[in-house]
Amino acid sequence: MTRLVRISYALAALLLAVAAATATPARAAFPDIRDIVKESFDVRPGGVLRVDMDHGNLEIEAGRGRTVQVEVERIVRAGSREEAEEVLRRHDLDLSADTDDVQIRSRYHEPSRFWGERNRLKVTIRVRVPIEYHVEFATGMGNVWIADLEGRIEGKTGAGNIEIEAIRGEVDLRSGSGNITVEAVDGFVEAATGAGNIAVRGVCGAMELNTGAGNVEADLTCQPEDDSVFTSGAGNVTVYVDAEIRCRVDAVAGMGTARTDFPLRVEGRWMKKSFEGRINGGGPELRLRAGVGNVTLLRRP
Repeated sequence: MTRLVRISYALAALLLAVAAATATPARAAFPDIRDIVKESFDVRPGGVLRVDMDHGNLEIEAGRGRTVQVEVERIVRAGSREEAEEVLRRHDLDLSADTDDVQIRSRYHEPSRFWGERNRLKVTIRVRVPIEYHVEFATGMGNVWIADLEGRIEGKTGAGNIEIEAIRGEVDLRSGSGNITVEAVDGFVEAATGAGNIAVRGVCGAMELNTGAGNVEADLTCQPEDDSVFTSGAGNVTVYVDAEIRCRVDAVAGMGTARTDFPLRVEGRWMKKSFEGRINGGGPELRLRAGVGNVTLLRRP
């Protein structure tokens, strides 16, 4: 069964009227309007939450029971009640469910004559899902935070930071411009950003981390079963592993230094430095690459 929730413009207008009536007369500026939309859907574990938003922040975490709870906060900044009503009318918010999957779509239709009007509307979407649930998200601009789930996490943002915590499952993240932070994940992690830092801590699984411009820092907590790749076009690459790890290492800094506290020989010619070899008999490959920057492989403290 499909359910569709659309924002009531009449209710939004009423909220605007109440806010205007209670404003202090001495206050020159029109007060910001805060509008909250709430909806819940009954689902079974194993479903998928799909979020598609052009701008705004997204927060997702595990809740209790078999319910997806959605809260959308909209804050409007305008010079008058009429302007605020116009901003709200241009924002489309659709919340729907199909069996055990939930979809959220948020779009603001910005008139060309008001360049930068999108800054007048601040959107934050907060969602609680069952612990065993998958997430797929796409945002044009904004930050994303996801925590405490057992399921697949897949998403991208055009410009914004992504933070993932305590996930049991595969993680696949993309950001055009922004930092990516992953912590306490049991599963394969793939993360890429065009410009930004990538920090991965407490991960038990193989990784593929790539940034065009920024630093890569990774902490591998257990023996990997597959190859891992750590790459930066312009930035430092630092990887921490246990002393007992079994792996093959291939590390190259195109223009920078190469350092390791494992018994591997560092070689250099002109500005290029590298080291390679087997640790504890060998195993899956750890590939470190920095175009302009340093590569470092260290024992975990």
